[in-house]
Amino acid sequence: MKLTPEGGYRMTLRSYLMLAVLWIGFCAGVGWLFYDNLLISVIGWVAYPVFCYGMGRYKERQCRKQLRMEFKDVIISIYSSLSAGATVEESLQRALQDMTRCLKPDARMILELDMLCRKMERNIPIAQCLEEMSKRCDEEDIESFTQVIILGKRQGGNLAGMVRDSVEKIQRRIETTYEIEGLIGAKRSEFAFMCIIPAGIVFYMRCFSPEFMEVLFGNITGMVVMSLCLCVYGVAIAIGIWILRKAGG
Repeated sequence: MKLTPEGGYRMTLRSYLMLAVLWIGFCAGVGWLFYDNLLISVIGWVAYPVFCYGMGRYKERQCRKQLRMEFKDVIISIYSSLSAGATVEESLQRALQDMTRCLKPDARMILELDMLCRKMERNIPIAQCLEEMSKRCDEEDIESFTQVIILGKRQGGNLAGMVRDSVEKIQRRIETTYEIEGLIGAKRSEFAFMCIIPAGIVFYMRCFSPEFMEVLFGNITGMVVMSLCLCVYGVAIAIGIWILRKAGG
């Protein structure tokens, strides 16, 4: 996924090409397995945009999940600096240095912190810098933390303590997410295995008992039956993905 100037995500041309190859191969496999006809797989190409949309949403969720993990490390670094007596501006600069050492150069939070520090060097108010970063990232945790920092600077008081409370809340939320992932992880594996079983059975029959499958190929009745089976198969998989998606938040 490529980061847009507005802070969103979009797929690159390379990703679209890779997904196209993957989808064409998948359609060819379905055409051979269920219809014994590779040419009929061309019909499935019309669903390529839907496949791209679904994969794009999945990759975006993964990117945002990684962003939340990176942000947790950022606020821990900021809290450590504030506790040592540093200002908010100094804490953000030190956080950038810490993240540069422990994250990949293209990590989202490194890019955001670098942009924020450059703005501060141009004497742009810290509140405006934080709000712009929050708007770009569009994450609840970052928005909450931004409001804590802005209110703390305006009203004074124990800013380090306020940041510590935010760190604890975000850590609890992440731990809860991990617990949910652990609970449904086994179910995901079972679901993936069950998705493969029907296609595996058809593949086995085609390879080792082809005479039982010949009646379904080369005639309208067989195509209708296999199409109905394929539709039920696809709907069942879609429902399973939807259930797992809801369970995983």
